[in-house]
Amino acid sequence: MKLELLKKGTSENFLLKQLIKKNFTSKYKDSVLGILWSFLNPLIQMAILTAIFSTIFARSIENFPVYFMAGRCVLDFFNAGTKSAMTSIKKNRSILQKIYVPRYIFALGNICSEFLNFLMTLIVMIAIMIATKSPFYFMSLFAVIPIATLFILITGVGLILAIVCTKFTDIEYLYKIFTSLLTYACAIFYPMSIVPQPVRGYMELNPIYGIIAQFREFIMFGRFPSQKIMITTFVFSIVIFIIGIILFRKYQDKLTLEL
Repeated sequence: MKLELLKKGTSENFLLKQLIKKNFTSKYKDSVLGILWSFLNPLIQMAILTAIFSTIFARSIENFPVYFMAGRCVLDFFNAGTKSAMTSIKKNRSILQKIYVPRYIFALGNICSEFLNFLMTLIVMIAIMIATKSPFYFMSLFAVIPIATLFILITGVGLILAIVCTKFTDIEYLYKIFTSLLTYACAIFYPMSIVPQPVRGYMELNPIYGIIAQFREFIMFGRFPSQKIMITTFVFSIVIFIIGIILFRKYQDKLTLEL
C-alpha cells in the first residue's frame, strides 16, 4: 500500500514538473526574443509609467521606479496565475477525457510556471534598485512572507475559477474586466495618500493591495508592516485557499462531464 502511494506521489510530482516546464517554455515559444520578454515587458511598462507619473507624484512617492515595480510584479503574478489556472482544465480537456490525471495538477502547474515569471520580474526589480541606488535591507528577506501569502491566495482563487469556468464560459470575459479594474484599485502607480479617506478605507480591504503594501514595506524601507494588515491578508488567503480546495474536491469528478 505504501509502495503504491509512493509511486502515485512520484508520478504526480513528475507530471507537475513536466507541466511547469511545458507552460514556462511554451509562453514565448514562437517569439524571436523568447524568454527575454519576461525581462523586457516589465522594463518597458516601468519606463513608460515612470515618464508619465514620476513627475506628478515626485513629492509623494520615493523612488517611483521601485515603487511601481514592487506593485506591478505582485499584481501581474496574481492576474497571470489566476487566469492561467482558470482555463487550465478547459485547455487540457483532451487529456482529461482520455485518461485519469489529478485535475488540480493542471491548475497548480500553471500557477507554478507563472511563479517562475514572477521570480524573473524580481530580478528586473533588483536591477532597477541597483540602477536607482536604492538601499538594500536585511529585513527585505522577510518579503517571502507576503509572497507566500500571495501564492496561497492565487492557488485558492485559481481552483475556484477553474471549477466555475468549466460551467460558465463568460467568467473568462468578466474576470478580464475585473483584473483591469484591479490595476486601479491597488495603487500601482499612485500613492494611496491622494485617495479620499472614505474611499481609501474600502480600498485597503483589498487583499491584493494589502500584500503589495507589505511587499513595499519590506523592500523599500526594510521594516515590518502593520501586524493587522499582515494577519488580515494571511487569514483571508487561507480561507480562500480552503474554500478552493473544498469546492475543487467536490466537483473535480464532474469536470469531465462539463467539458
